[in-house]
Amino acid sequence: MNVDKIVSVIANVLYTIERKRIPVRRAFVYVCRRFGCGGSGISREELFRLSQDFISSYYRVRYIVESIKRVSNPSYRTLAKAYLYLRLRESGKVHSKLRKAVYRDVPGIDDFEVDALWARLSYPKWLYDKLLNVLPSEEVERLLDAMNRRVIWVRVNTLKIDVDKAFNILEREGVVFEQDKDVYFLARVIKSLKPIRELKLFKNGSIILQDKASVLTVLAAKPEKNMLIYDFAAAPGIKTSLIMQLTENRARVIAMDFSIKRLEAMRNLLKCYGVDISNIDLIHIDSRNVVFRDKADLALVDAVCSSSGAISKDPSIKIILKNPAIISKMKKVQIDMLSNALKHSYTAIYSVCSVLPDEGEEVVEEVNKVASSHRLVDTGLRISRGYKAYSLWNLVSRTFPHLDRCEGFFIARFEA
Repeated sequence: MNVDKIVSVIANVLYTIERKRIPVRRAFVYVCRRFGCGGSGISREELFRLSQDFISSYYRVRYIVESIKRVSNPSYRTLAKAYLYLRLRESGKVHSKLRKAVYRDVPGIDDFEVDALWARLSYPKWLYDKLLNVLPSEEVERLLDAMNRRVIWVRVNTLKIDVDKAFNILEREGVVFEQDKDVYFLARVIKSLKPIRELKLFKNGSIILQDKASVLTVLAAKPEKNMLIYDFAAAPGIKTSLIMQLTENRARVIAMDFSIKRLEAMRNLLKCYGVDISNIDLIHIDSRNVVFRDKADLALVDAVCSSSGAISKDPSIKIILKNPAIISKMKKVQIDMLSNALKHSYTAIYSVCSVLPDEGEEVVEEVNKVASSHRLVDTGLRISRGYKAYSLWNLVSRTFPHLDRCEGFFIARFEA
């Protein structure tokens, strides 16, 4: 094991995420292309997993280093060395050169105990404090702890394959899974001999990596054949493809996104998934300002958000959320998107992959006050309600990682 190389890679991954605000996987690929990842003495996949865990552990490691050294903003390399030392120590391994360097930079690290819960679970303190306003402390601890562990779900794409056939093939491929009791075409992956993305079923679009919470959002919309549906934030197209799956390719979808590149990728993805592209119109536009002549039967507003509910999938979100100011900016966009969707549809589903009330209950409360043409109705989903600190809590729905073993989503339904 080349400790210097590993420290260099994971430190640069952290630097790249802070500067470019991109997911861990993309940051890792960027670092490997620019600086090289060879010579670490471990496999590339192991090096990626270390990078991912370092990012997830960032706030804990930084808390330890800053508390001992009594300095703010320690260097990336100091944090990376401290993390790697702690990681090796936990697994019973000792690297004398690394230990000597860490003892010099962070004396007393072996005896230091992290008492602050937000730091021990490794989250921004403001996020922890925000959740304490809407949940008991024990519940917050369970929630944040669950968000540090990824749960993988696969959706069988019935546009391309029968559910039973897909599950039989997965079993033969060495995938251990549990079929969901609520959604028959969905399964939770327990373990797999190789990454799901390397399976033939995934490559040909017969199965799709889609979290259960994301699936429930579309089920709450109840799309039907021959409906006109406006998708206000469509890319990358996973939810759009599920709409077409549920309607057997017989809905008409106007799919909007502000990124041409994402829309181009979405078109290719939908083709791979067996979606009838002739029933999909892809529009490059800011959906906050779009104007339609005809009202849609249904609008789906899976709004841009903090993605705080998806930290288990991408821990770089923890780094990106270092500054809480991003939430107020997101909230304004979300209100504008939902307000415009209500102007152009008879029924609208609003969802965000967020555990924060700012992006869920508060957005819906504000829009609901002025939405004279629509009323907030029950989503019909058999999941948790919203945060009880808000008056509309019993009409909106939430998924929680520690309760539902999926990402943290907020879902609301408006009807004219």
